[in-house]
Amino acid sequence: METRAHNVLIGAFVLVFVAALFVFVVWLAKARGDRDLALYDIIFTDAVSGLALGGDVRFNGIKVGSIKRIAIDHEDPTRVRVTVEIDADVPVRADSSATMQLQGITGVTYVEISGGTQASARVEPSVEFPYPVIRSRPSQITELVDQLPKLLERSTQLVDRGNALLDDENRKNLSAALGDLRQVTQAMAGRTETLGKAIDELSAASAGVGELVRRGNRVAEELSATMSVARGTLAGADQLIDGEVRETVAAIGRVAKDASRLLGDNREALDAFATDGLVEFRRFIEEARVLVQNLGRVATKIEENPSQVFFGSNESEFKPGNTGR
Repeated sequence: METRAHNVLIGAFVLVFVAALFVFVVWLAKARGDRDLALYDIIFTDAVSGLALGGDVRFNGIKVGSIKRIAIDHEDPTRVRVTVEIDADVPVRADSSATMQLQGITGVTYVEISGGTQASARVEPSVEFPYPVIRSRPSQITELVDQLPKLLERSTQLVDRGNALLDDENRKNLSAALGDLRQVTQAMAGRTETLGKAIDELSAASAGVGELVRRGNRVAEELSATMSVARGTLAGADQLIDGEVRETVAAIGRVAKDASRLLGDNREALDAFATDGLVEFRRFIEEARVLVQNLGRVATKIEENPSQVFFGSNESEFKPGNTGR
């Protein structure tokens, strides 16, 4: 009885799983049938290695369809026509382009379609091909393959130059240089104490230089402050001197105007003084000089005998033969 019950449960589980799988397939087929799809042809002029039927077609990185057909163009065997099936609402424009891209490091290749510009029109049906054609451009894989021979050539040149650089003579020179370097390092290792002292002295000297630089900075700051004060003082002095000079020049100008006006008003008197007045003034000076000389002689007599000057002489005039009786 228990074995029969287990078999019934297993059979029921299988029936339910098959029914669910059938419903899912029907739903998926219905969903795929309800979606509007559009077919496009992409013409590649390089190899399409890695592309396969059912491969992804992406628009700006978003999967929008799959590859339906890969065939050689019978009109031009150098071209490969890839037919893709994508959603009809994908805005494939006239300036859109398709390229092959490598997905990660798995080696799987897919078709990537760029969006184009908003101002460009939708791609039109083709006359040469059954479906509208999306133009292609070289893929990164093709560019890498094209650049591979150049890369190999440059690598060969680099190896040749390396071999020429490391010839027998250069290897001997390099070995000698390494030996000299070993001797130098050994000598330095034997004088680590001396090097330590030198480093300490260098550190002390660096500290002294730092202190000197700081003092120099302080002196520079003080000098800058002094220069600022000096500039302010000079500016004030310039203003003061400018004001005083301006006032002095103005005063001199006023005096000159007054003198000119005075000379103009007394020009006749000055002319008369220059003609007659100077002669009279010269005569007055000469008479004053004579008067001063006379006054000098009188003053001399007064000093010698003031009574004679003021009262006259009391002594009898001496005559010959007069004995004084």
